Amino acid sequence: MCGIVGFTLPRGMTGDARGTAAAQVRAMTASLHHRGPDAQRAVMLDGVALGHTRLSIVDLAAGHQPMHAPERGLSIVFNGEIFNHLELRAQLPGWAFRTHSDTEVILAAWDAWGPAAVQRFVGQFAFALWDAKTQQLWLVRDRVGIRPLYLAELPGGGVAFASEARALFAGGHLAPKLDAQAIAQTVHLWAPVSPRSSFEGVTQLPPAHLACVEGGRVTRLERYWQLDYSPERVDPQRSFSDAMEQVDAALDDALTLRLRADVPVAAYLSGGLDSSLLCALAQARLGGSLQTFSVAFEQARFDERNFQQQVAQALHTTHHVTQVSDADIGALLPEVVWHTEQVLLRSAPAPFFALSRLVRQHGTKVVLTGEGADEVFLGYDLFKETAVRQFWARQPQSTWRPRLFGRLYPYLPLSQQAPEVLRSFFGLGLETPDALDFSHRIRWTNSGRVARFFSKAFAAKLGGPAPIEAMLSTVPPEVRGWKPMARAQYLEFHTLLSGYLLSAQGDRMLMSNSVEGRFPFLDHRLIELSATLPQRFKLNGLDEKFILKRLAKGRVPATVLSRTKFPYRAPVAEALVGPSAPGWSQELLSQGAVDAGGVFEGAKVEKLIAKLRAGTGVPSEADAMALMAVASTQLLWQQFVRAPRPVPRAHLEAVEVTS
Repeated sequence: MCGIVGFTLPRGMTGDARGTAAAQVRAMTASLHHRGPDAQRAVMLDGVALGHTRLSIVDLAAGHQPMHAPERGLSIVFNGEIFNHLELRAQLPGWAFRTHSDTEVILAAWDAWGPAAVQRFVGQFAFALWDAKTQQLWLVRDRVGIRPLYLAELPGGGVAFASEARALFAGGHLAPKLDAQAIAQTVHLWAPVSPRSSFEGVTQLPPAHLACVEGGRVTRLERYWQLDYSPERVDPQRSFSDAMEQVDAALDDALTLRLRADVPVAAYLSGGLDSSLLCALAQARLGGSLQTFSVAFEQARFDERNFQQQVAQALHTTHHVTQVSDADIGALLPEVVWHTEQVLLRSAPAPFFALSRLVRQHGTKVVLTGEGADEVFLGYDLFKETAVRQFWARQPQSTWRPRLFGRLYPYLPLSQQAPEVLRSFFGLGLETPDALDFSHRIRWTNSGRVARFFSKAFAAKLGGPAPIEAMLSTVPPEVRGWKPMARAQYLEFHTLLSGYLLSAQGDRMLMSNSVEGRFPFLDHRLIELSATLPQRFKLNGLDEKFILKRLAKGRVPATVLSRTKFPYRAPVAEALVGPSAPGWSQELLSQGAVDAGGVFEGAKVEKLIAKLRAGTGVPSEADAMALMAVASTQLLWQQFVRAPRPVPRAHLEAVEVTS
């Protein structure tokens, strides 16, 4: 896992101009030191500058980048892993390999098959490949967006790219300015949806896309893979036992490939089904040497350590735990926002920052995580909620059907609520069950209430279509013909998974401490297999991830299989305005500072804070999201716009630039 940067150059550049470009690529590379502390190198070629920070995991001795194949005219900087590189190497007898790295396999595959090579890659990747013969720069991102890639088409001509937006600013290609539409999109959808980013002039290469840059501009942008949950792919006569065998084999293969590394591979252990099953499979594959890492909370209502310890003891893993308090979360948030580069509605990334720090402190570079299982195998409450609401919509006047929400959310006092109360909340959009956003309307409406705190001046900037409608207009038309649950899965992949879980909570928190995450449940072959399974194999009534539970039986403690699904949360109000609130929050959340930031109205925020401080119970979800949105926006503004952080001189001096 690494960081990559670069930009196109006019051909034949010499003298002072070339020296300026060399300084730019050095600054860009140095800004991503946290992504690759093992080596920082850059190269100036005729037509492009490429930089790379390396976290050495495969071929530690020879896998350095930028990597060149001068006889073929190809050069590459690569972030990620091609897990099936050994199998691909055997298919490329015409290439004289000089290393054992997967990076060189990309060069060989591209030389043999061109852009079609990406169809053969099993992995998580973002790379930039320069073809000197055609003077083309190719930018490619993996199928579900595990690895980030940002780019900017520059006003004076040319294209710059980087693993994180900060590198574009460090290179002086453009000045950081918050994108108003991205902020509005985030408060509704939880994250900017690619190609939009948090900053004006900076876009994300969407997942499963490749772009070709020629003559200093993007001339080709195309999708090479698509989620396909069309109903004709499902075999309703398929036997459950056959499906179990196939899922078991596919998951085992995905995991086996992701255990390939020249350094030890550990695992995150949340105490839930997904991570517990992965740990059980990995421990068996590794012969009992697995290390596991967990985060525990000071507050009992967020804590899952009891289940974590049960699994670790049952599997005999070497287990490590870090406990976070309210004060810890408040203290960590500035670093968290600095690395996420986006507005946040929850503080959940902060514990993951502490967790990856623990991993790194134990000398570990690679961890497995269970992320993706909920999207692939219908594990979220949102999917069950969609099923109940679809059932209710068939008889919208029913008074007992909404009572099913009591079974869905047993930890909430729903069974005592009057039907009209349930209708006012869960009945939103009940009259249009075929609407594309039916599954997500409640979530997006609730989070969208954060917009009430926007200042009048900021709200006036938000012309054009509303964020939800704008996003829905980009959904491929065939998705509208899918079944309700399939539509819900598409939206979850397209918004929350890619933009938030794999980015703010995933890649950015892992790489902030130079740790690579690997995601077996997001192997595209497993995703494609899951799409062919009948819905009842995944969501059986209101029993989520049904087939995974059957696979896990006998492999993980029975208490994990029978436990009520526990949504992952972390404190917000207690961390930001409680007794242990950090000094920065008092400064940046003051009325004057909020007004200076320009996004929110200081007087409204002041009232919200007073309400939270006066409260005696658990803060509402709406209030917590609003507070977190304001705090993270203020941090984003402070750290990138108002007083941008400089790149440390030591990091600049560490970058080796060659021609």
